Amino acid sequence: MSSTGSTAASKTDRPCKYWLHRISHEWDVSYQLLSAGYLSIGWAGLAGSGIHDASSHPSIQALEAKMLQCGYQLSRSRWSLWNFFQFHAGDYVVVPLFSGAFSIYQVSGAAMPITQLPGFSDFQSDSGGRILRSREGLLCRADSGTAVDIGFVLPVKPVKERLSRYEYADSRLTARMKIRQVNADISDLSDSVQKVIRADAPINLYAAIVEELAEKLLSVIKAQLTPDKFELLVKWYFEKLGASRAFRPGKNSADKWDGADADIVAEFDALKILFYVQAKLHDDVTSKWAVEQIAKYRDQHELSSGEYTVIPWVISTADAFSAEAVTMAQENHVRLISGGDFARMLIDAGITDINKAFS
Repeated sequence: MSSTGSTAASKTDRPCKYWLHRISHEWDVSYQLLSAGYLSIGWAGLAGSGIHDASSHPSIQALEAKMLQCGYQLSRSRWSLWNFFQFHAGDYVVVPLFSGAFSIYQVSGAAMPITQLPGFSDFQSDSGGRILRSREGLLCRADSGTAVDIGFVLPVKPVKERLSRYEYADSRLTARMKIRQVNADISDLSDSVQKVIRADAPINLYAAIVEELAEKLLSVIKAQLTPDKFELLVKWYFEKLGASRAFRPGKNSADKWDGADADIVAEFDALKILFYVQAKLHDDVTSKWAVEQIAKYRDQHELSSGEYTVIPWVISTADAFSAEAVTMAQENHVRLISGGDFARMLIDAGITDINKAFS
């Protein structure tokens, strides 16, 4: 489910805020309520006090006075209740779950006492126990008759559910989900939360690293290699992949005519495959001439390849191929490999001993 936007405003027209809310207290009932669209917190003894009405406690001091009137001693946990009443419609709430998972919800209404929650008169908790409503509207466990200490709930709607924090959350959000308090304002991590909301797939650290390395590797190849050395690098790549034999045909070989040319030939005997490769050390765009050269070479040598399957490639350090080159490659079944693609292929093959290409 996608978000409704990061600038949603509450009834007070303030910008939406981002919160973290941890479920641990009465977890088996809290999770059941969450699955029905209600975030919850304890303080059942205050459910009938009217303390949830923001107009009755415009400050933390007013909230504390109300709690004292109801016989509660002030403790650090009062801040969790205070924060809970600050969740407004449109705000986002990150909820850490068991086993390294988390969900993101958007607040859709105001906090209310459990006594005003419709339904839930008889249901099963996540631990399997039967939960009933008392005459006062509070929750209790049917098997023992003990009260369930949930005093307030907040309507929410799911935005992203049950994601792995290791695959979707960045380092800052992951670290914040480890805090011990029940809830906290994490609006400083709004970008991190929105990245999760927008994500269509998990964070792929390997792909991100390869992409960054490939760009730098290609830059070095263009700056330091000559066309001759680039051909040696392509030859080494096939050797790295386990070619039975990789070689560079002579430039003026008698078996080339009418513009046909292959810079590298790589044989894989076990697979019965031959690669014919045209290698171009280009800057911007590679034209159709490279495709013509390798297509003609394939046509002139395919009959003599015997039982081997012939695969023609054009590998270029250029960023792109011309439209004519792309059309001709499709018509002649030639694979086009750009500089970025080849750099990623080199990294996947392993570049520890890449200097051997030139020795």
